Amino acid sequence: MAASVEIQPHGAAARAIHWASALLVIAAWAVGSTMEEFPRGPNRDLAMQVHYSLGVLVLGFAALRVIRYAVAPPPRAEGPVWQRLAATGTHVMLILLTVGLPLSGLLDRWARGRPVAIFGGVPLPAPFEVPGGRIWGEAHEVMANLLLVTVALHVAAALWHQFVLRDGVLMRMLAASHRGSATPPAS
Repeated sequence: MAASVEIQPHGAAARAIHWASALLVIAAWAVGSTMEEFPRGPNRDLAMQVHYSLGVLVLGFAALRVIRYAVAPPPRAEGPVWQRLAATGTHVMLILLTVGLPLSGLLDRWARGRPVAIFGGVPLPAPFEVPGGRIWGEAHEVMANLLLVTVALHVAAALWHQFVLRDGVLMRMLAASHRGSATPPAS
């Protein structure tokens, strides 16, 4: 029988950034996946503005995550080397994509000379002339698909930790504290 130990949760700030980012990514993806289906007009313009606003928020939370990691790095992942490398790689990919995806969306609009309005119509002008044209839109779509795959892997790993390894890793992001098993259950 495995010994019961206190699982140290992530701090409140880390949990808030994580779950806010997750909700924003889901919302941005949902709006972005459907906004092209609206006929041209005010409803489509509103959907696009909501998508851009959510993207800017995703970018802001990604910046918060990077700053937080620089100031207070997360605890080192435990387990076999392959697990630690997979966890680190997935988290790095999530951060890179939550930075790159919104940036590529903005660069796409700016490179094609199209306006970006956020949060009720606040214009977001290009900071410089952006070359590249539609290449940024293609990059945006590829990164969106990569983000979906990476999030799916992240969720699958969290569920694997919870239901197969039973090591309390998922609870670190869900609860303030949790008593869990330090070792996998005996087969």
